Formats: sequence, structure tokens, C-alpha cells
Amino acid sequence: MWAQDSFWTLGGPERAGLVAVALLTAAVAAGLLWPVLRRPWPLRVAAALAVTWLYLWLSPQGFYAYYRAIFDGLPAQWVAGPPPGPLRLVRALTFTEEASLSRLAQGLLGWALLALALRGRR
Repeated sequence: MWAQDSFWTLGGPERAGLVAVALLTAAVAAGLLWPVLRRPWPLRVAAALAVTWLYLWLSPQGFYAYYRAIFDGLPAQWVAGPPPGPLRLVRALTFTEEASLSRLAQGLLGWALLALALRGRR
């Protein structure tokens, strides 16, 4: 299913770096959620959805910065685009976007943030 994903066109060190960037950006997303984890559960869930939405919107810029570091000649530019609509968030959480490792990771992160929000901080 993901055999044609662009991830596999990278060399081993570049793939490891990309995974590191993904883990770092996921940790930042969880960190954004951390301050509300002692609030009532509806606020925590709303915050998890908001952080997921922010991740869907802004994370491409972080990944592009990594690509600029590993590929010569990529211009400095804004690649994140306009904020996604609510349907993009629903598609990410229901895994109904095009099949790619990136889209899978986005959906998994969204569910992990929702699980963290539902669990709360004790």
C-alpha cells in the first residue's frame, strides 16, 4: 500500500531524520495540549482537535525546513498553505485521505492527542 510513498526515495539517514522530525513535531503538539489536561473533558477534547488542526495546517512547514536541509536548491518559501477546513480534520481522523505514510501519521497523531485528552492528567 505504501510501497510507492516518497519516504522510500530517501536514503537511510534521511529517513531517520524525517522520522526524528515527525517525532519532534508530535512532541510539540502534545506539549501544546499539556496545559489543558486538568480541565474538564469537553475542553480537553476541543483542545486536542484544535491542536490536531494546527498540526495539519502548520507541520508541512517544519517538514519543508528539513527537506531544505537535505536537498540542495530548495527555495525558502511558505508551503503550509491556507488553514484547512473542518472536512480535512475529519478525513485525517477517519483515514480517508490518499494513502501515504504522512497521512497515516497525521491521523494516528490526532487519535493519540484525543486519547491523551480523554485520559487527562492526574
